[in-house]
Amino acid sequence: MSTQSALRTEPQRHPIGRGWLWIRSGFDIFNKGMGLSVAMLLLWLGVGLLIEQLPAGGFISQLLYMVWMAGWMVVAKGGDEQGRLTFSDLFAGFRHRLTPLIMGGLFALGLFTLIAMLCFGLLSLWGLSDLFSQDPEQLSLTVEQARGVLLCVLLGMLLLVPVLMAVTFAPALIYFHDVGAWQAAKLSFIGCQRNMWPFLWWGLLGCVMLLLGTLLMLIGLLVVLPALNYSIYMAYKDIFLIEQEGEEQVVLTGFEA
Repeated sequence: MSTQSALRTEPQRHPIGRGWLWIRSGFDIFNKGMGLSVAMLLLWLGVGLLIEQLPAGGFISQLLYMVWMAGWMVVAKGGDEQGRLTFSDLFAGFRHRLTPLIMGGLFALGLFTLIAMLCFGLLSLWGLSDLFSQDPEQLSLTVEQARGVLLCVLLGMLLLVPVLMAVTFAPALIYFHDVGAWQAAKLSFIGCQRNMWPFLWWGLLGCVMLLLGTLLMLIGLLVVLPALNYSIYMAYKDIFLIEQEGEEQVVLTGFEA
């Protein structure tokens, strides 16, 4: 494993335009190994589909999420610093810091489960839980029932935001800096919180690209998904790492307000 820059004492705050820079840098890394990136994505998705066929497949997949994402971060690091992608780096999380990465996945799974239990609990409290046992083709909702379901959905989405903030950079922090799962989640949350505007811009651009990739008969996703994974590494590098002496500074253009 190559030398990694030290962490900042506090995550760096950036302007909104940085969100586009992260995505553009992610595509730059993708261009350094397009075929390899697509092959890694297909393997990742294929293994995930196979795991899902197991009795506890969903649980196992969630536990391995940060392990796989750590691998994507190592691949992106190689592309950014060495100008080339290495297929074996995708499995870096299985070779280094496996236990903390799995613990991070377990932590995230616990939070997702709590949110789901809260939402289903509210549906039961409001007498709406029986709706899920009805035939979807014959399902009919009153205005009050629709309002209750919508409220639960919105509440769930609202609660998911801080969890996703805590998960975004946790794999990179755990892998590169030997940070524990809980500390990594806190640092990731703070990093996202201090960069809400660039991440909002990053998210909007990412959603548009995912939509376009889906419209292109899903082929576009073979490009967009790896590039977005690489962009997370570039955001992590930008927010958390101390710039090395002599490192070239990137000049932002536009959206710096």
